[in-house]
Amino acid sequence: MARNLIIAPACYHVLHLIPIRVADEMNFFVDEGLQDEDGNPSYEIVTGGLAPFTFETETLGQAIRESGIDVAMDVHPSTVAHQSRRGHELFIVAGWRNNQANHVVARKPISTLADLKGKRVGVIDFKDNLFLILAPWLRKAGVDPFEEVQWVRGVDPARSPGALRAGEVDAIFCHPIDLPGLVSEGYIDLWDSAAHYPQGRPDRCIVTTGKTLREKPDQLRSCLKGMLRAYWFMRAVENHKYLLELERRMRRQSRDAGERKRKPLLSSAPHLEYLPFPYDGLATGLSEYLQESIALELIDAQDAQHLQSVDRQELMKEGFAELAGRPELAKDLQRAKEVHARIGY
Repeated sequence: MARNLIIAPACYHVLHLIPIRVADEMNFFVDEGLQDEDGNPSYEIVTGGLAPFTFETETLGQAIRESGIDVAMDVHPSTVAHQSRRGHELFIVAGWRNNQANHVVARKPISTLADLKGKRVGVIDFKDNLFLILAPWLRKAGVDPFEEVQWVRGVDPARSPGALRAGEVDAIFCHPIDLPGLVSEGYIDLWDSAAHYPQGRPDRCIVTTGKTLREKPDQLRSCLKGMLRAYWFMRAVENHKYLLELERRMRRQSRDAGERKRKPLLSSAPHLEYLPFPYDGLATGLSEYLQESIALELIDAQDAQHLQSVDRQELMKEGFAELAGRPELAKDLQRAKEVHARIGY
């Protein structure tokens, strides 16, 4: 009998851990086949994060090997390409944070991205995922995102409308739910990430090793199906109460002081539908993502050559097809389809 499947998040941030905990607590992993002959779970979840953000690109492969990890959740695709080039057998098997629904909203007289030169733009942190999404488009508008924009840290989308109204910043990343109110107040909708990335932008993905692909394909498929069901569950507004309570509980239990102090990000039920998890579980837009990363000098151009060889998402495609054909999941699938049709992913 194959040993337990070892699952680990690459990151320690609570919001990044919630999908794994949902799949565990809702028994999605077990229901999809990660159980032994006695019905006990045949997987283990290693918490705490595999590598700090700053060192993920260089150290993830070694961390996975030393910890005996089979599946790493929440990994930058550029990390996989970079590590593959250096001889680590890592493969992208599914999507994670694959879509962003944020808008960039600014105060008048700012009317184009070019007008952001020299202006204050609120972000969670410098070089965070929202920064990386906007940076290529600033360059296309003639603005150096590293030198010609004043990035104001600590402004996450939950508090960004207040920061804009208070005059703390000149532009923000804004959630679609908050957009109509700001526009009605006279602020300008500068840029829509969903419109610029209709095929998605794979900021994060699910990764496995070559050894796991060869020796545990059935267990891996079960894991991916469990995660896909967690994605559907998390984007259903009727599950908001449980998800909010789960986030609060996980923040209390976090070993990181910053995560313990942070206010819940799943505080609003309507926001759930806009969570970035892909409806079909796939990482899409990989080629464009890598080209942008190269242009921003975040990765070496030679890493891009490894993208095609590390894209192994067949098991997730099989898993989606299987779940879509199960009568007992018809309601969950229909709900996910409705959200997909309305929002686009």
